Amino acid sequence: MQKKHHIMLYSLLALCAVLAVAYAVEAENETRRTAGVLEDSYRGTLLSAMTQMEQVRANIDKAMVSADEGQSAKLLGQISSDAAAVQGGLSALPLAQSAMGDAVKLCNQLSDYAGSLLMKADSELSAGDTQLLIELSAACDALLDVLRRAYGQMRTGKLTFGTETVYMADADQAARPLESAADDIDYPTLIYDGPFSDVVSEDAPKGLGDRSVTRDEAVTLAADFVHADRNSAVFTQESGGSIPAYDVQVTLPDGVLHLAVTRQGGDILWMFPETAGYTPQYGLPEAQQAAEAFFAAHGYGDMELTFWQVYDGMATLSYAAVQEGVLLYPDLVKIQIRLDTLSPVGLEARHYLSSHFERSSLTPAVSRENAQNAVNPRLRITDSRLCVIPLNAAEYLCWQFTGAYNGQTYYVYIDARTGRQRDIQRLVTSESGPKAE
Repeated sequence: MQKKHHIMLYSLLALCAVLAVAYAVEAENETRRTAGVLEDSYRGTLLSAMTQMEQVRANIDKAMVSADEGQSAKLLGQISSDAAAVQGGLSALPLAQSAMGDAVKLCNQLSDYAGSLLMKADSELSAGDTQLLIELSAACDALLDVLRRAYGQMRTGKLTFGTETVYMADADQAARPLESAADDIDYPTLIYDGPFSDVVSEDAPKGLGDRSVTRDEAVTLAADFVHADRNSAVFTQESGGSIPAYDVQVTLPDGVLHLAVTRQGGDILWMFPETAGYTPQYGLPEAQQAAEAFFAAHGYGDMELTFWQVYDGMATLSYAAVQEGVLLYPDLVKIQIRLDTLSPVGLEARHYLSSHFERSSLTPAVSRENAQNAVNPRLRITDSRLCVIPLNAAEYLCWQFTGAYNGQTYYVYIDARTGRQRDIQRLVTSESGPKAE
């Protein structure tokens, strides 16, 4: 009987030991999860500050090019608010004042200075204001370089802001880029897919067909779209939003594609490959030919390449519809072409399906010559054309003037009915291709 009690006691002690170990492991895991959440929060704060500073930098140059009082006021107001937001983000990071004091001060002064210029936005910038903006722009470039290096280190795990990290302690300053912000204040810009690529019409979609499509019909349409057998396609779920759709997965011999088929019209809303990283066998010209053959085969009509990027063995090409020679920026389609087979594997048609319709009047009231007179003479114009742009939930027929200023390429949009400046976009080039912001 006593031996039985000993066995029960030892069993109980063993169970307690197991529970203690399990508790310790779970506590350790919880600590790591908490630290991970905190680190993700700091990384998000840094990314937000970096993104807003990129926009500040871009808007300073736009303000230098702008000749329209309303646009100038809008840009200066945005610079002021974005600089204040950057200051708040940097102040929220657990860094010593010695590391970020000058950077925070720069953002504070930039916010105040842009606000003061806003009060006199109805007059042209003075030579002193222009020079100071040039100097502030250079300072923003340097700070952006610091923030980018720091964010890159956070992504790779070389830099953390955890409580046990002695980030301000004795270490190589080059390994701690934020600490050098005071004296190492050139940097990338926010990536878009071209002018107005982030503007989607909030009205009822104009480019959808009339018929309603069932789930089974959507599966068949998706399989036909990629020339696959019907049995290789399966329905996965329904998606809502402004354009409700059926999501379909299609398994091909060389990969898996995911597609969304609109419930109204049966159009392909989007498509993307499950994996990428293809080995390029062709270049951009062949990819462009493949894309244009795709558009012709699927009834898109006249389309024109606006921007492109090449990465992961794919060419990502942004096209806009053309009517009577006028480029329709609201009617954008982005297509991805594999550079090993030239097969389309990606499509983003939300803009096109939301906005595409036959415009009734595309005749300008303002001549090209008169519109050009509204462009700031600082911009050295190299090209011009008519286009339609989306802005503030409306569309405007504009003259698009392409030109150079301070080593950068800009697009200035002059309203073809009023002769007033409507918008400015800046072209940015990288190894992967051109972008605009």
